[in-house]
Parts: sequence; structure tokens; C-alpha cells
Amino acid sequence: MRKILFVCFGNLCRSPMAEGFFNARNTDAALVAESAGVGALDGKPPSPPAVAEMKRRGIDILRHRARNISSIAAADYDMVVALDKEVAALFSAAFPEYPDTRTWIVPDPYGGSTEEYREAADMISVRVEKLIHSIP
Repeated sequence: MRKILFVCFGNLCRSPMAEGFFNARNTDAALVAESAGVGALDGKPPSPPAVAEMKRRGIDILRHRARNISSIAAADYDMVVALDKEVAALFSAAFPEYPDTRTWIVPDPYGGSTEEYREAADMISVRVEKLIHSIP
């Protein structure tokens, strides 16, 4: 099984949305996405506006629970995608042995408007679609 890790700060909005999009659209049973946060508090539920936006798109992330990167082993992942430059730097500092962290620039909608969540979800959706089609 190959695994992709999506990483944001709190693991409450962007990375759970990316995980949800990827797992809903990916057709390769040997490939799965997970998510974590560089500053996440383990066990917190996803942001209600993120849940609502994903539900609007037919994807359920309600059962997601935040996990901090301290609870993962980076070597378990074939690819890591950070959702902004700061997150990428923090991930790289925590796992300097991990050779290749991809970085997407997606503004953090946490605490923002419904429109900000929608825009973040749109950006993530497009990038996830491209990622799925680029994986051999």
C-alpha cells in the first residue's frame, strides 16, 4: 500500500479536505491519503465549515480527527504535501530525513467565512485532481 500525507497547521480544514477529496476520487486501491497537522491537537474534530463545504460536495469528513505530526512516521509515506510554505518548513524541520515535501499554497480558511472555505476547497480540489492524474 502506498500512502500520501497531506499536512496543514491544525489538521482541521485544509488537510482533511485534501484527504477527503483524494480518497473520494482516487481509483487505485493500493493508494490512500491521510492527513496530519504540524500544530494539531490530537483528537479534535474538523472545523464545522470544512465539514459543511465537503458535505456540499458529497464528501463526508465528519469522522476525521486531528493528528499531530509527532504521532506519525514520515517514512511510512511515499509523498507528503504541505498546504503552505510555513507548514512545509515546519514539517521539514521535524523530519529532516524526509527527502521531498511538495508544497501547495492554499490560504488557511480557519475562522473565516463560508466563501473562504469554498475557495480553499476549490483550490484543493483542482490540485488533488492533478495529483491523482500525475501518480504512476
